[in-house]
Amino acid sequence: MKVVGITGGVGSGKSEVLRLLEEKFNCGVIRTDDVARDLCEPGEKSYELIVKNFGETVLDMDGRLNRPKLASIVFEDEAKRQLLNQCTHPQVYEWVREKVREWRTKKDYSMIAVEAALMDELKEIGVCESYWYVYVKPEIRRERLRISRGYSDEKMDAIFASQLPEAVFLNGCDVVIDNNFDLENVEKQLKSLCK
Repeated sequence: MKVVGITGGVGSGKSEVLRLLEEKFNCGVIRTDDVARDLCEPGEKSYELIVKNFGETVLDMDGRLNRPKLASIVFEDEAKRQLLNQCTHPQVYEWVREKVREWRTKKDYSMIAVEAALMDELKEIGVCESYWYVYVKPEIRRERLRISRGYSDEKMDAIFASQLPEAVFLNGCDVVIDNNFDLENVEKQLKSLCK
């Protein structure tokens, strides 16, 4: 059962590619952002590590993580940001490895896709045999973000400036999915890739 890593910038259409893989190609999909969020719930590993390292002042009245407060703590402090990453990333990677082992044993899927925003994360997890980059021209990404999320030009400028250069993704991936057109075109590309 092949495991592919899927990445791409915000507004590239990764979610739609993953949806098509799930619905049309019997693909098990793991979204690392969702895993990270779940592992930060009370009682989970990342939650426990964050509270141990940052204290209970990062919790809200219900005992859940106060994400805005935590973000403000790590925003301007690189050492604290690294500490937060150490509280979360290894737990996510181990969860993904375990889920891939489980799905391979059960054989419920024809393939597995692991989605992450960063190439480094996918490579660190160490389960992907191929890396797929969902590519969209910046002007199309901007238009999609304006329509789907209501982002301002200023917000998009900040997001684009914070992301890795496209060359990093293009050089690090062995497959490029062109999502500049419609979903029918993407589905044709996936059909060819999933043979």
